[in-house]
Amino acid sequence: MGTEKSARVIIEIITIILAIKIFSFILAPLAWTVLKNQPADIIFLWNRWDAPHYIDIAKNGYTAIGEGSYFIVFMPLYPLLIRVLAFFIKNYEVSALLISNFASLFAGFYLYRLAKIDYPHSTALKSVFYFSIFPTSYFLIAGYTESLFLFLTIACFYYARRGNWITAGVMGMFGAATRITGLILIPALIYEFFSQKSKSQPERKNVKDALFLCMIGFGFISYLVLNYVVFGDAFAFIEVQREHWFKHLAPPWEGLSGALWSIFWRDPAGKMLVGGAELVFGLFGLVCIIYAVVTKLRPSYTIYMLLTWLAVASTSYWLSMPRYTLSLFPIFILLAIIGDKRAELHYVMTIAFLLFFSFFLVLFTQGYWAF
Repeated sequence: MGTEKSARVIIEIITIILAIKIFSFILAPLAWTVLKNQPADIIFLWNRWDAPHYIDIAKNGYTAIGEGSYFIVFMPLYPLLIRVLAFFIKNYEVSALLISNFASLFAGFYLYRLAKIDYPHSTALKSVFYFSIFPTSYFLIAGYTESLFLFLTIACFYYARRGNWITAGVMGMFGAATRITGLILIPALIYEFFSQKSKSQPERKNVKDALFLCMIGFGFISYLVLNYVVFGDAFAFIEVQREHWFKHLAPPWEGLSGALWSIFWRDPAGKMLVGGAELVFGLFGLVCIIYAVVTKLRPSYTIYMLLTWLAVASTSYWLSMPRYTLSLFPIFILLAIIGDKRAELHYVMTIAFLLFFSFFLVLFTQGYWAF
């Protein structure tokens, strides 16, 4: 790719991602001002739900005492980066937003580069477009781990596809220190490794490269060490998750049936946002996985999607499935393939995604539950 063409591609990607961010930063305070009839604090609008927990960890660290002990379920890399950046700019909330927004920009770049390995420019660019306007992509702006995790995960896959296993291992290691589902990179990339294995390569080099993928596990091990240091139990987070957050491992159909049943007993808002949305997005992710198998999407991508979906769906009740679906990044490549072939579907998806993106964004920044 020539220098001029590369610059044009970079501008296109930046334009797509920044356009939706500017739109979001305009819509959120406008909605607040009109609905609340008072001036908006833009930073406050994005500091919702789990975001303050990351800020608290960044400020005070982990503890086994009091309410702060519940935050052990949040993994350490994101709050650590917030703390480091806040040391320089002296504001934790702004630091969280900066990290999330810059990480989402890098995630978009790597998604384009990953898709471009197998598909034309138009498809790769559309994958970034759908990634940016997906109904829950406002989490790429807020102080959540979505942006950082997606950046590290997509970059991990990109370097694996290029055969740069040490960089893939490092990116995966940081990903596994950001979200527990980062561990799923191990089986997905092991499959990718063996699918690329060439008989012409020396066996020693194959073994050495495979060992680099073991680095991914170090990210999670660091989290276990943290649990042990704080609680004296490497797996303390499991008990906290069960006792305080009321979640534990269960078959996916248990969470699915719970979401379906809640449509019948919750209040009208709960029927839509807790029951209906969890059900729709959970099933949407599953349908995309099946479609990936049928259309023979790269197997390592499908493995990643399937295992991630199982990890987030195999709980006692479904919560935040719309947000977790965002981390199934190969979905955006699938949608781009569809949108590239059928212009009418591209327009339908664009309108639908932007509609629900705007609706959920307003709910989230107003302080209502939005996954």
